[in-house]
Amino acid sequence: MATRKRKPGKDAETLAKLIEDIDIAMLTTVGPGGDLVSRPLSTQKAQFDGERVWFFVASDSPKVAEIRRNGKVNLAYASQSRNTYVSLAGDARINTDRAKIEAFWNDALKAFFPGGIDDPTLTLLEVQVRTAEYWDGPGSLIGKAVAFAVARVTGREEVMGENRIIDMRGRKTSRLPPSHADARGGAKKTPARKAAAKKGAAKKTAAKKGTAKKGTAKKGAANPT
Repeated sequence: MATRKRKPGKDAETLAKLIEDIDIAMLTTVGPGGDLVSRPLSTQKAQFDGERVWFFVASDSPKVAEIRRNGKVNLAYASQSRNTYVSLAGDARINTDRAKIEAFWNDALKAFFPGGIDDPTLTLLEVQVRTAEYWDGPGSLIGKAVAFAVARVTGREEVMGENRIIDMRGRKTSRLPPSHADARGGAKKTPARKAAAKKGAAKKTAAKKGTAKKGTAKKGAANPT
């Protein structure tokens, strides 16, 4: 993986730290029939700047043909040991800029491109990142177990770690995903709150029925048949 050299924002720096030690990313493209296709790509060591991600790919590979038809892609990074997961959504294109190829090249890539830097199929895949979502949880085995136990008892999913979305096209500020109740300005309902709400609704229903019965009895007393 490699990118342009520019100073990233705070959230972009957080993102860079989360993915810097993850060697393999799963690249998802849109296949010929519209189905999604994923495959692993080895990343190149360089700092993510919050805008673009670069990969070396073979120009005659199926993924290149798919990207030429539809540039919408997703990159998924996962580190089980650190309990870190990142998803990048963006627009991909093929870049044959010789200067960039020479800047990003390293001899370890000869395992994939036997012809070295002059391999005729060597090209760059440039991904312009639009949005990023990450999950960063407790890293140790004990930390994971404790967090899981607390989340299960209290219903508080946030103790499992941080889950944020970053819009990389604007101010690059993070926010909670739309699936979180807090992102809509409401309090997150735990199992206890759900049970209390259900109990309260049942009481209201019973009270309404009781009021309705009293009203019917009074009406009958005032208008005997």
